[in-house]
Amino acid sequence: MRVPGDIVQRRGDSSKRQVVIVLVVAALVVLILSLRGIAVFYTDYLWFRSINLSVVWRNTLFAKLELAGAFTVGFFVLSLISLTIADKMQTQVPPVDANKDELVARYGQSKERHPRLLRVLASLVAALIVGSGASAQWKSFILFQHSVPFHKVDPQFHMDYSFFVFKLPFLMFLVRWSFLALVIIFILTTGLYYLNGNIRSQGRAPRVSPKVKAHMSVLLALLAIVKAYGYYLQRFQLDTSTSGYVEGAAYTDVHALLPALTLLVFISLGAGVLFVINIRRQGWVLPLIGLGLWAFLSLVLGAIYPAIIQQFVVQPAQGTKELPYIARNIEATRYGMSLENVQTQNYNASQNISGQGIRAYAKTLAGVRLWDASVALPTFDKLQDIRSYYHFNSLAVDDYSIDGTKTPIILGIRQLNSSNLPSQSWVNLHLQYTHGYGAVVAPANKVNSDGNPNFLLANLPPSAQSGAPSLTQPQVYYSLNNPGYVIANSRQPEIDYQVPSGLSVETHYAGSGGVRLSSTLIKAAFALRYGDINILISSLVDTNSRLMLRRDIQVEAQDAAPFLKFGSNPYPVIANGSIYWVQNAYTTTSQLPYGQAADVSNLSPSSGLNAYFNYVRNSVKVVTNAYTGQMTFYVSDPRDPIIRAYEAEFPGVFKPMSQMSQALRSHMRYPEDLFVVQSTMYGKYHVTNASNFYSAGSAWTLSPNPGNGSPSAALSQTVTTNAAGFPVSSQISAMPPLYEQLTLPNSDEPHFGIVEAFVPISQTQVQQNLTAVMVGLSDGGTNQRLVSLVTPSGEQIDGPGLAAARITAQTAISQEISLLDQHGSQVQLGSLMIVPLGQNLMYVRPLYVASTQNQLPEIKQVIVVYGTQVAMEPTLAGALNDIFGVNIPGVQGYNQVAAASQGNGSSTSQSVPVTPVAGEKSSSVISKAANLYLQAQAALKSGNLALYQQDIDAIGALLGVNNSSTSSTTSTTLPG
Repeated sequence: MRVPGDIVQRRGDSSKRQVVIVLVVAALVVLILSLRGIAVFYTDYLWFRSINLSVVWRNTLFAKLELAGAFTVGFFVLSLISLTIADKMQTQVPPVDANKDELVARYGQSKERHPRLLRVLASLVAALIVGSGASAQWKSFILFQHSVPFHKVDPQFHMDYSFFVFKLPFLMFLVRWSFLALVIIFILTTGLYYLNGNIRSQGRAPRVSPKVKAHMSVLLALLAIVKAYGYYLQRFQLDTSTSGYVEGAAYTDVHALLPALTLLVFISLGAGVLFVINIRRQGWVLPLIGLGLWAFLSLVLGAIYPAIIQQFVVQPAQGTKELPYIARNIEATRYGMSLENVQTQNYNASQNISGQGIRAYAKTLAGVRLWDASVALPTFDKLQDIRSYYHFNSLAVDDYSIDGTKTPIILGIRQLNSSNLPSQSWVNLHLQYTHGYGAVVAPANKVNSDGNPNFLLANLPPSAQSGAPSLTQPQVYYSLNNPGYVIANSRQPEIDYQVPSGLSVETHYAGSGGVRLSSTLIKAAFALRYGDINILISSLVDTNSRLMLRRDIQVEAQDAAPFLKFGSNPYPVIANGSIYWVQNAYTTTSQLPYGQAADVSNLSPSSGLNAYFNYVRNSVKVVTNAYTGQMTFYVSDPRDPIIRAYEAEFPGVFKPMSQMSQALRSHMRYPEDLFVVQSTMYGKYHVTNASNFYSAGSAWTLSPNPGNGSPSAALSQTVTTNAAGFPVSSQISAMPPLYEQLTLPNSDEPHFGIVEAFVPISQTQVQQNLTAVMVGLSDGGTNQRLVSLVTPSGEQIDGPGLAAARITAQTAISQEISLLDQHGSQVQLGSLMIVPLGQNLMYVRPLYVASTQNQLPEIKQVIVVYGTQVAMEPTLAGALNDIFGVNIPGVQGYNQVAAASQGNGSSTSQSVPVTPVAGEKSSSVISKAANLYLQAQAALKSGNLALYQQDIDAIGALLGVNNSSTSSTTSTTLPG
């Protein structure tokens, strides 16, 4: 016969076994579901170790764990203390009838069995929710720990910028988190008081016991103290206010909101004192007075009073009241956008070069870029892809020394096109077709007789002409938009390229890129990460194989340094026999006192700078080896306090620019995204006088885009669509910046820089006359500088939009374009290049023709605009000859024009404005005659009768040649 106690004990043992089984099964399920996450975590660590950036992985992880752990534990302890006090505080009145409140009854039963379980579980769950989110503040935490002085003081509170950039963001987070944590603890505590009967919803006895009121008063006092500190910090946040005419603490902020916040600090502390006093009094009167006064004065002082000051004091006299704060904003913004040291030069942009005088600019004209990287991409693809599994993702403009001469070039990297392999088998995708091969280089200022690029480095196997950059490591494992993974150095040979006989030239990877699959554990981890069992079981994968998991250089850099922002235009460089990718990385903040937020409306959508910031530095150049994937982070702006803070957190990651090879350093160009932001801001912030800034009469804007592509298109526009895809608004888009080789006024040597044009700000951009030209130069990457060429105020000088309009307004040119743009051919206008010639200005634009069925753009004409004169010829030399009447050695097409001139018995040294070429088309002659006529009219108005007669004689000679060289008489009507 069983003893009842034995039965109870066995039932208890059985129940415990069931609980253990359930817990074990639950743990196994969680483990299985977490296996992939664990694999990703482990393989990420392996990847960081493979690129020698373990310190970034480790310190970032520790920062997140420190924050999550500290805030979770902090909340748990505070909550548990408060709930323990509430649980231990027993009411002195009869308990509530359990039949009338089932929840209270169940809590009472549970408390008898597990007296601590509920408050521990409630605190733990809430702590995990509230505390774990703190890990997202790891960047602010790192900067808070490694604050570096700016040695610049804000004008309102006279504190170093470092407090606002490094300290204030994390302190404000602490305030927000503490307030939220106390509110949640207050709610949990109140709920527990209800469950244990200290707060009752019915009965004659008091609903809330005095001890509960005392406890709540303590929590409310803590909330008041936290809020007071929050008001104190909000005073400093006024330095980034957006309520004034410009950003920063304006008149209303300084004279109304700042005193209000200071007063609210004392009001909050006073409310806290009332809550502390109520700990003894244990009533409702003092808490209600404190809360009511706090809420009322917050509304009046923080919202109503500032609104009255803004409406009735500032608005009627804004131009006077805001001037001191505008001056502060101008100074801070110029510092934040690195516009303090823009070199300003006067630039006449005139048109007074003589025929012989143009020869002095032969070096500049010889370097004029004709090929557009975007337009030439289909040409490079058609002519140099060679195989379907290769393609050019993009082309870059750069300058190289070709046979001892600095030459603008177009450079393309032949990348792997994994979506177009002969077969999409696993072996093909991941083992055999693992990389691209080689590069293609063509001078950007040269065009073959058939209108195609003159390739210096091209073909497979690679062939190089004299002067081409040397390339000894042509395999490209890391490149742009390169998704997925490959396994290099497996037992399967990897294809470099195929020779005409159909045989493949193969290789085995010998570099250090990727993670070595040295163990079954590592293989299994990657198989879990990608859900691909072949990584684990394939006999072609051995312990020397290397899995490359991040082959897109942009993804690789962003994952390796998530604390930096990256530009949208990585570009390749051939140096020391290898291919490298260069990316510009930026440090930014939105906390610079009085700094204006950057206008990013003209940035590429893919730019990492599409964010809110008022301080930016191109602090880092990231150089990635295309063969190994190894990244090197070079500090290009060691004065930047933010990058110095990250250097302190991640020792050994960053290197000085002095350690970069000279071959690489010579190709560090001015970053495009930074230049776009700076140019956009400089349009307003070149004005340093606060009164002039407010009136905006001297403000500039970027020139309207003269448009690339179809010549019939108007100025390029940016169209905004709604969620359904329908256009809701449009505006004329800004001219994109252009990389080109140019010679600045007062300089003899050409530089490779980036160029942008300004026009006056006007409604619907009616004003398109040139006000300035901005140039960004980078001398070896360490000396980035901006130069502003400012045209005379009040003079009409054609901007890019007007120059483009002059092209289409020339009847002869329009007719010829129309003839080319038909019968299966399509005309595309290239970029309008701005060419300074001393104190003179010229525009050059290539004209492409491509088949509408099979795009292969070829340069067929070159258009030159010089003042009111426009010429279009098959070569740049020919167009210059049309305008200036001389042939210029070294310029594209010089040999063709010189030969034609010699064949016609004319001399290139003649001073007549135009030397006609026998057999020219009538449209070209008409264009020349029209330009000469305009010159003659200008000479007549100026009283220069000798020059007027010379131009008229030239017109007569030109028309005489035309009549004698055609079978029928051509009637020509000159404009006028």
